Amino acid sequence: MPPIKKDIPTPDEPKVGKPNKTRHLRAPIEIRIEITQGLQSFTATSRNLALGGVSFESLNELQVGDKVNVLLYIPIKKELELLKAASEIVWVEDQQGSWMMGAAFRKFAPGDQKRLREWLLECVRAQKEGRSIL
Repeated sequence: MPPIKKDIPTPDEPKVGKPNKTRHLRAPIEIRIEITQGLQSFTATSRNLALGGVSFESLNELQVGDKVNVLLYIPIKKELELLKAASEIVWVEDQQGSWMMGAAFRKFAPGDQKRLREWLLECVRAQKEGRSIL
């Protein structure tokens, strides 16, 4: 089955026909995430994380356009901070036994977008300096 895609740029996908200009800070960050759709939920690991969304691999298949809630488990020092965003699945690729997907964040819980931005900036700084904060 060919990949199902929508014409919306996501954390892993540049705009077609335009220079590779990302709208949001993003980084190849692997953290635990939880995806909830209705009464079902599953955990996954992020592959790329941005202020605009997250890409992840899962054994659970979702469809482009599915509305989901994404819970991000952000490691801060020795604690985990949970950030929540109402999201939409914007691309899906069959990985022969698993699915790679991109979810665009549509609405954050109060204060969570700011916390994610600050944490992403710190992660990118740390990566550039050769240190890890994860």
